Amino acid sequence: MIGKSWIRGGALAISLSLLAACETAPLTGRNQLILLPESQSQAMGVDAYQEIKSKTPISNDPRYTGPVNEIGQRIAAISTQPGLNWEFTVFEDETPNAFALPGGKVGVNTGLFKVAKTDDQLAAVMAHEVGHVMARHGSERMSTQMATQLGVQLGGAVVGQEYAGLLGQVATLGVVLPYSRIQESEADEIGLIMMAKAGYDPRAAVTLWQNFAAEGGSRQPEFLSTHPHPETRIKDIEAALPGVMPYYESSPYR
Repeated sequence: MIGKSWIRGGALAISLSLLAACETAPLTGRNQLILLPESQSQAMGVDAYQEIKSKTPISNDPRYTGPVNEIGQRIAAISTQPGLNWEFTVFEDETPNAFALPGGKVGVNTGLFKVAKTDDQLAAVMAHEVGHVMARHGSERMSTQMATQLGVQLGGAVVGQEYAGLLGQVATLGVVLPYSRIQESEADEIGLIMMAKAGYDPRAAVTLWQNFAAEGGSRQPEFLSTHPHPETRIKDIEAALPGVMPYYESSPYR
């Protein structure tokens, strides 16, 4: 039996560590929980990226690599972390997807070009991924999982280990998945600003997500998903466009 004083002491220690780990996301100002040092998360991101590159065929087709590198580097250059060793790789994978890892490592599947049909639409994806890196979403996701796991362990000590599995499910639905969707929406918001500043039309992000929606396929209910549904993203992007268009209209890249 774990004593109440130990639990209170553990809860206090967790609270103090969480307060100390609070940071602020760029451009949006959202408070974040980040427990990992930036150097550690970047090293982990680089290692993971190298592993993916060793296991997944890489495309050298200039139809894909040319625009991915040009657009990615232009957006990265005006990001809050232009000094990172940014790397943009096209993978031969028909899944319409892209991803970002700490350290400025971005992967784009060839299948993405089925839905990103113009440079502006591709820029919406690239800016979204750069936004993930800018906001340290990878580190935040790992930190949230660490804090949630510790919370479940302490909760299990209070209510009994037979309920630990249920607590884990509740934590996933109530903490992990909502935070993931928040990060995706935030990367959309940051991405709109970044693509506009880089001279890419942010209105193309609406068309991009319309293309994704037209791809169809079965989707989980949004509350069970790590990503907002395309319809939600389109609505949020349309609402944000009036505040973003001035960046595009004044961009020196136009």
